[in-house]
Amino acid sequence: MNFKLLNNPFNLVDNKRDRFILILIVLIFSIFFINLFKPWNIGRWYSDSGFIKFLRLSSYGIVVALVLLFTQFPLRMILKQQEFKIKTYILWFLIEILLISLVYILMYGNPIGNFVNDFLFSLKYTVLGICIPYSFALLIIYYKNQKAEIKQLQTKIAQTPAKKLIAFKDDNGKIKFSVLAKDLLVLESTDNYVSVFYILDGKLQRELLRNTMKKMEESFKDSSVIRCHRSFMVNSENVEFVKKSGKKLYLKVHLMDKTVPVSEKYSSLFLALLS
Repeated sequence: MNFKLLNNPFNLVDNKRDRFILILIVLIFSIFFINLFKPWNIGRWYSDSGFIKFLRLSSYGIVVALVLLFTQFPLRMILKQQEFKIKTYILWFLIEILLISLVYILMYGNPIGNFVNDFLFSLKYTVLGICIPYSFALLIIYYKNQKAEIKQLQTKIAQTPAKKLIAFKDDNGKIKFSVLAKDLLVLESTDNYVSVFYILDGKLQRELLRNTMKKMEESFKDSSVIRCHRSFMVNSENVEFVKKSGKKLYLKVHLMDKTVPVSEKYSSLFLALLS
C-alpha cells in the first residue's frame, strides 16, 4: 500500500457549497434507499405502517444529514479544520460515523440499558448504511469540480495572447530570459533545475534554469502551459499527438523527438482539455 498517498491534500469538501451538496445527496439518497429497499428488515423493527412508517424510515436519513451539517460546519469552525489531507479526512469520516451512531442510540435505543451492545449494533448498521451515499456524493462532487476546472483552463488558454512574452525567473526571482508564449514547448525538471524547451528561428532550443517545478507551475497558472507529470509541464497549444497505451498517456510535442509522459493524476484532465 502506498502510504504517501494518504498525505495528499483532500479538497473535495473545502468549499461550503460542496459541503451542502454532500449533505443534500446523502439525505435524498438515504431516504429513497431506506424506504424503497428497507435493508436489514428495518421496516419490521417497529409495528407501524403507512405514512408513519415512511416518516420513521426517513428519520434515519434526516439524522445522518443533521449530524453531517454539524460536523461539516460548526464543528469544523470550532476545531479550525479548514483543510484536510486524505488521512485526516478518513479520521474525520470515522468521527462522523461515531457521532451518527451515538445519536441513533439516544433517539432510538436505550442508553441507560446495555449501552455497549446497542452502540455496536448501531455502529454496524451506520457503517453499512452511510458508506454508499457518502461515496456517491463525493464522486458527484469530484466530477463536478473536474468539469469546472477543465472549463476554467480552457477559458484561460483561449485568453492567452499568442505574442505574449513569458519571462523566466531563477529561484532568486531574477529574470534570466524570455520566450514567446506560442514558441514555448516543454518544461522538464531535474532536481533543482528546470530545462526549458522552446522554438527560436524555427529550431528547437533549450535553456537551463535554476528553479523548481512547483514555482514554475504557480507562475504559469494563467497560461496554456499545464502540469502533466511530476517532472513535466507542456504548452498544450504545441501538442501535436496524444497516444494512450493502457493506462498511460504520452504526448508528442512540436519539434521534440521524445514523447512527454502524462501521469494518471493529470490524464483525465488533459484528455478532456485536448478533446
